Amino acid sequence: MKLRGLKFLSIALLIVVLSATPAYAISSKDIQKELMCQCGCTMIVDVCDCETANQIRAKITELMDQGQSKGQIVDYFVKQYGEKMLASPAKKGFNLVAWILPFVVVAVGAAALFFILKSWVRKGRDLTEETVALVQPVSAQETEEYRGRMIEELKMYKEDDSP
Repeated sequence: MKLRGLKFLSIALLIVVLSATPAYAISSKDIQKELMCQCGCTMIVDVCDCETANQIRAKITELMDQGQSKGQIVDYFVKQYGEKMLASPAKKGFNLVAWILPFVVVAVGAAALFFILKSWVRKGRDLTEETVALVQPVSAQETEEYRGRMIEELKMYKEDDSP
């Protein structure tokens, strides 16, 4: 009986401890990867090694020590510097176009390419069938007649070219 009560107590304690800890702890690096350095280098704060990036890192650490969440810290910098501070555009409003448009363009381009190639293949097939239908066997007499005319015309051109 005592063992059963001990199991129940340990399970209840485990549930309380697990529910009290956050699912994941945010790190300064996670926030730094979402923010652009404002020194003009067009690098993210995580990678940049300038004084401006160091100041931003210090402010991130200060805000984390105050207990602010990742979203609150990012919002602080957006209010301070504007949306140019974000490494990627926010997924809302007009910025949503920047996320969706590349996929739409690729899909439309692929569909257009498919239909163009399909049309070309169909035209090629039609031309081949027409060409086969137009070509008729030529008799030996006609072949000799055309050969004679060709030789006469070539002689005419050779005589005109000679100075």
